[in-house]
Amino acid sequence: MSLAPPPPLGRLRLAKLSDVPRIAVVAAAGFWHSPVFKYERTHSNRFPYDTVASYRKEYHQAIIDPKTVVLVIEDDYKKDEVTSAYDALSIVYPSFHKGIPPEEWPSRKMIVGVGSLRLQPHSARHGNFQPEGKISVDKTLWTLVLRE
Repeated sequence: MSLAPPPPLGRLRLAKLSDVPRIAVVAAAGFWHSPVFKYERTHSNRFPYDTVASYRKEYHQAIIDPKTVVLVIEDDYKKDEVTSAYDALSIVYPSFHKGIPPEEWPSRKMIVGVGSLRLQPHSARHGNFQPEGKISVDKTLWTLVLRE
């Protein structure tokens, strides 16, 4: 018995490994408002690079996990978005932006939201929501450039 194709995702799309740096910044900015954040990341204000690096690791692992679905949504890039991030996270932005050529900023759609879900233990859908192409573990994704 073959599975029906998954429903269309609309404006959502499956996350790719190349999305991980942006996903980490979005997660750090978004989850900062969560009441759980201050307990999970007690030193995030003192160590914002570690906070983002931990999100990179978590989402990298989730994307390659056949039992997990990671979805993102994109919107137009807003040059002043850093002003809405908490102060400590704003120092991470220069490192993030170094990975995107400035000429692409105005025309580029950027990830503005991320969500993940775990499939049921015996779901026939395991592995159906993996990124296309060969998956390799790249430990450099977990490290941020701290200074030039």
